[in-house]
Amino acid sequence: MTFTHYLQQKGYSKATVLAYEKYIARFTSFTGKYNIDEGTMNYHHLFGFLRYCNQQQLTKRTIHNLTGVIRHYFTYLIADGKRTGNPAVGVFIKGLIRKLPSNLLAMAEMEELYQQYSLQLNVDTGKKSMLGLMIYQGLTVAEIMRLKTDDIKEREGKIFIKGTARTNERTLELKAVQLPVLQAYLKDNRYRTGNVFYAPRRRDASEHNVTNRIKHMFDQLKKLNPKVINAKQIRGSVITEWLRKEHLRQVQYMAGHKYVSSTERYQLSGLE
Repeated sequence: MTFTHYLQQKGYSKATVLAYEKYIARFTSFTGKYNIDEGTMNYHHLFGFLRYCNQQQLTKRTIHNLTGVIRHYFTYLIADGKRTGNPAVGVFIKGLIRKLPSNLLAMAEMEELYQQYSLQLNVDTGKKSMLGLMIYQGLTVAEIMRLKTDDIKEREGKIFIKGTARTNERTLELKAVQLPVLQAYLKDNRYRTGNVFYAPRRRDASEHNVTNRIKHMFDQLKKLNPKVINAKQIRGSVITEWLRKEHLRQVQYMAGHKYVSSTERYQLSGLE
């Protein structure tokens, strides 16, 4: 089994697999150059590689990413029976500052945005529904693109969001204010199976055309509120608002974060 096959079995996307392959190519080039056996490589060898990266003037962010990928690589070697321990466990790069969410919107602003957008007669119910899922359930663009018709439980008033290699699955309640628009969209497309959202006049759903619809939606939203930036801003605002009312672990679940540290970042963000 190759590292690529290992990542694919773990459910990583093609883009992530490609990025990890490039990182590991840098690492294996180093081990090959200095004749280091990856099966017996220890902490000293690993720190030697990290010092080498620093001498090559790689940024702390790049070295941090490299370390994370190497951690996966050693886990793969263990699974493949090529070594017994992971020297990268517990190795983190000091001084790395994670960017905090900024330019957040208040919940009242987002709800007003949704109300105004829902009243627009020239906007299709699909885009209105996607905006509702961003504001009331904090869905990412990728999660919206992956939604299947079976994931929306109309009778229960709930939605199921599948997990990935980077996110946890979760089931969230749909809000009464968003249900009429979402139900209207589902009714108009009741004979369709598979992806919930797709581009009009296109037979098959694709990430490209859904992304274009969302981009166009945000162009419209910026006219309603110039403070609007993108979907990440909406999600960051929603999670920050959740933390004002819910327990940290509950918000971790609602956001689909694998690690509570991802949720804790939003505790440091605040609305002015």
